[in-house]
Amino acid sequence: MDYYADLGIAAGAVGLAVTGIVLDNSVDGWDGKETFDGDDINAFDRSWYNGYRPAVDDLGTAAVIVNVLALPIGIYATEAILQNMPSMELLTVGAMLGESYLFGYGIRNIIKTSVRRTRPYMFTDKWDWKSVDDGDYTLSFPSGHTTDSFMGATFLSYTFWKYYPESRYRIPVIVTSYAIAATTGFLRVASGNHFMSDVLAGAALGSAVGFLVPFVHEKIAAVKFRGQNVLSFDGQSLTATFRF
Repeated sequence: MDYYADLGIAAGAVGLAVTGIVLDNSVDGWDGKETFDGDDINAFDRSWYNGYRPAVDDLGTAAVIVNVLALPIGIYATEAILQNMPSMELLTVGAMLGESYLFGYGIRNIIKTSVRRTRPYMFTDKWDWKSVDDGDYTLSFPSGHTTDSFMGATFLSYTFWKYYPESRYRIPVIVTSYAIAATTGFLRVASGNHFMSDVLAGAALGSAVGFLVPFVHEKIAAVKFRGQNVLSFDGQSLTATFRF
């Protein structure tokens, strides 16, 4: 972890997130005049869309919390408790996870407010009236929940593989996190909040952010410690390398 580099990365992430918040709050609610015709939906998305289902909506939110918070924090905290990871390394993991989330949040909100795609439940007789009133009904593309969940899955999969390249838990961690991410996407369509194309776009965006943030940190660390004495951790042991 390089504090100067991380300060710049974090500043960029916060800047994007704040921009996303401002743009999100600038969206107006339904004016009561706009009409919604299912024939206007593209052929790909027209085959499957639903009215609003609040219980399914809540399940999707729960899946995101698991992938973004519960799973990565639980796994790395457990590894630290078991002394399989230096406790200070949790700060690095936490910083990268926070930056990944903020980048994803900012980028997808900027896209949402630029595209202004109507959510699928508006083409049915089951609306989410809260979203209709605050304008969120126009922010369908891309799926924010899916972006977050795939960000968490990709982040955890990539970092766990790097920290523990020989661990027998690598494949179970990857499969579990991506299964939850895929479930999130399914629930977002089933709840009536998104079309399938929204979910696919969110999955691509979240995966890109979840990979790029730790990847950039890895490259920065490689440059920073080139030619220096390095104390490294491979998931099983600490190794000291001295260069003269």
